[in-house]
Amino acid sequence: MRRATIGDVAAQAGVSTATVSRVVNGGAVAEPTATRVWAAIARLGYSPNALTRGVFAGRANTIGVVIRDLRSPFYLDLIRGIDEVADAQGSLVLFANTFRQVHRELAHVHTMDEQRVRGLIVTTGESADGRTRRMADTGVPVVVVARTVPDPPAGMHSVSLDNVEAGRLMGVHLAGCGRSFVGVVTSGNRPSQVERTAGLRLALAEADLSLPDEAVVVADSEEEVGDAVGALLARARARDEPLDAVVCTTGRLTVAVHSALTAHGLTVPDDIAFLTMDEFPWSAALGITVVAQPSHEMGRRAAELVVERPAESVQVVFEPTLVARRSCGEGHR
Repeated sequence: MRRATIGDVAAQAGVSTATVSRVVNGGAVAEPTATRVWAAIARLGYSPNALTRGVFAGRANTIGVVIRDLRSPFYLDLIRGIDEVADAQGSLVLFANTFRQVHRELAHVHTMDEQRVRGLIVTTGESADGRTRRMADTGVPVVVVARTVPDPPAGMHSVSLDNVEAGRLMGVHLAGCGRSFVGVVTSGNRPSQVERTAGLRLALAEADLSLPDEAVVVADSEEEVGDAVGALLARARARDEPLDAVVCTTGRLTVAVHSALTAHGLTVPDDIAFLTMDEFPWSAALGITVVAQPSHEMGRRAAELVVERPAESVQVVFEPTLVARRSCGEGHR
């Protein structure tokens, strides 16, 4: 059976398609006419086209979400928070994953704009800021998650973490566990990564410990982690300062870094401490100490900003929490 159309409903009710559209979209129509239209809709099992309704309304009732990398555990709870708010508002979530590829970021943001989403939540890099700024200027609320945007227009908001504090919590905890020589595996030059490393360096300096530049290595993917960890260990041996702690500043690389340490014959925490970002499904079972982000609450707040449409730009900063387990050897000193 073919799907009933708006023309079928109009023919059954003896009205024009424009009248059917006004009835479906809550327009002013005489009560007897509206009754005939709704009766025809019920008989035919007609389901209004959401895209068509969006055209009449000027915007679809959909919240667009562009995620940079779904492999990070941070994003799962973030999406759950967004979806909860969207569902309560009768909205759907249109989701896209960019796999950390700039051209996909730009393409997905462009598509969301073409789809006339009611609002856009992005975790993209700076390359997409031009397009998202233009969307905000045209009245579409845009929320950037996990970083801030300089001089945002009125319709552009941000939901982020205090990343310097996240790094500081790591440094204070490691120093308190008696660790002296710390190495860092980070992921590129995103502001969150730079700020976490800066906070870690600050906390170690307050404990009269250093974090030299050569003790920070970059791994953009899981495949690069083995070489990055190997380089850290080799440099430490060359300086006759064996590492006794490794910090991973992104949850996406947690499993890869932990596996690389194990592959080098190191036992956590007896041989080396390990501390990372973000809760993940096996962190408690493995006893790994993490600095957790309230990603669920961040997702909810991002969606609320889309729904609330504040007149001025809003920047929301959440605080991290250190969840201490046994991977840093509490009481090591």
